[in-house]
Amino acid sequence: MEIFKPFDIDYTYDPACFEPKSLIIRRTLKQIYDIFIEPDKAMTVLKKENPVIVEVYMAPIPESAGHLMVLMTVIYPGKIVDEYYMTKGHIHDSDAAPEVYITLKGNGKLLMQTPDDNCFTGEMKRGKINYIPSGWAHRAVNTGKEELVFLGIYPAEGKRDYSFIGKGGKNFLKVVIEKNGLPEVIDNPLSMR
Repeated sequence: MEIFKPFDIDYTYDPACFEPKSLIIRRTLKQIYDIFIEPDKAMTVLKKENPVIVEVYMAPIPESAGHLMVLMTVIYPGKIVDEYYMTKGHIHDSDAAPEVYITLKGNGKLLMQTPDDNCFTGEMKRGKINYIPSGWAHRAVNTGKEELVFLGIYPAEGKRDYSFIGKGGKNFLKVVIEKNGLPEVIDNPLSMR
């Protein structure tokens, strides 16, 4: 086994900076418009602009056993109609790949769901740590007026599977919308067809 040398990561969250990084995953509305409950409204926005919804900064760590992946995610504020901007959502392909989120800035919700449709919603805010057990798909949602920034840490061999669908071919069963000026978790109308 090759010995991996220790290193430090410098980060700030206002503005977001993460060094060293090996990769930046940048998701624009055009790339994820179909995760919203009104994709036709997202397409209308796309006729005018293609905003960046999410950026993920990955540390230069081998994606293999014996390592912990460290990343920083930024979800920008915004909505498609009343539905808040969010990550695409994923599940880890390993039964031994829990994840921890440490919120640094902003406010949000963490939607979690098992493949057999158990659901849980966590709060994301500064000073909050979210534990995501193995076998739970997860999606972070920015419910605030500023960036939602959080660190994620998980076993590096646990690959992210973005094709998560629940039982019966459904996507995430819950979504977060703004109702009367406040975030509200509701049943996903698209998963009920």
